[in-house]
Amino acid sequence: MKELWHSAWVSLTRKRLRTLMTICGIAVGTAMVVLISGIGAIGQKAIDKELESMGMNGLSISATDGLTVQSLQTIRAVPQVTQAMPLLLEFAAAQASGNDYSVVACGIDAGADQVISLQILHGRLLTRGDLVGESDVCVVDEALALEAFGRKNVIGQTLTVYFEQAYVNLRIVGVTATGSSLLQNVTSLIPYMIYMPYTTLQATVADETFDQIAVRVATPSDTAQAQIEIEKRLAQTGEDIGTVKTENLASQRDRLERMVSILSLGLTAIAGVSLLVSGCGIMTVMLSSVHERTREIGIKKAIGATRGRILVEFMTGALLLSLIGALVGMLVGVVTVTVGGRLLGFAAEWSFSQLGGVLALTLALGVLFGAYPAYTAAGLKPVDALRQGN
Repeated sequence: MKELWHSAWVSLTRKRLRTLMTICGIAVGTAMVVLISGIGAIGQKAIDKELESMGMNGLSISATDGLTVQSLQTIRAVPQVTQAMPLLLEFAAAQASGNDYSVVACGIDAGADQVISLQILHGRLLTRGDLVGESDVCVVDEALALEAFGRKNVIGQTLTVYFEQAYVNLRIVGVTATGSSLLQNVTSLIPYMIYMPYTTLQATVADETFDQIAVRVATPSDTAQAQIEIEKRLAQTGEDIGTVKTENLASQRDRLERMVSILSLGLTAIAGVSLLVSGCGIMTVMLSSVHERTREIGIKKAIGATRGRILVEFMTGALLLSLIGALVGMLVGVVTVTVGGRLLGFAAEWSFSQLGGVLALTLALGVLFGAYPAYTAAGLKPVDALRQGN
């Protein structure tokens, strides 16, 4: 076996520049596959984190005639539910520093960050005391803070929020990152969000119902069962809330993740085309080697080398080319993705199956494209090979 590898190596080093160019072609193809698969994995992880921060890991409950406090208590009593928060959304105009801004006023509960994952930058979120006292306080997103006051930290400033038939002066107690919750992404046409106690918003607009109730479940696998249980219990209460609609945000998240996976797979397949091109290079090199070594093949067969020996020797050469190119390409791809990921703040994670699959694919292509030259070499007759070699 050692002799086979040595013979293949000696044969390849006869034309070093040609061999080097072929190895580079294989390395480029392999590196492209590793790069795209690595970037795809980082992207998938980043999207999962973003979707998690947007709250896409639970349920959104709504009803045609609005949900009530009793509906909220019923939902919170479901065993699979860990958090349930009422949401009341109202379009409004906010006035600050003499300017008006279109906003969405969102009435929320204390502990809202556990359900819709608000990222607080300055100050605090709403407390239970704010809700019980119907306090005139609010949390704004940083985009509104920058636009209205020219800075992010605007704790203590006052906003006047005008609704259709009423207005309220709100003291800012917190600033959140723009786009840090699903609510802001859903209402992207209105760029500015303010969050206030739902009790304050209900009292201001004279509406005792909720538009939605955002729900988080213990584990993603409990989502479907929680959905069924919530719908059943709300129907049993006998409340006149109209038709209940339960939206499974986790299923939407799964669909988005599948779309990203398909896109990543498609890009990897495109990168695989470069591997096919490098496979053609392997075939060209091996056919040239057969032509250059015709006399050598004839001599080996004349002194007893079998057809299988010649076949294996040339297949070993093709494998050696593929192996060196694959290892170089994998090293370049892994280093590039890892370093690039760190510079951008993402951690690249590599699995043995992922890298092993790329290596196996490259070696398989080497065997596939090296088979014909090896078969050609093994099929030469000693007399014809010696005659052609003269």
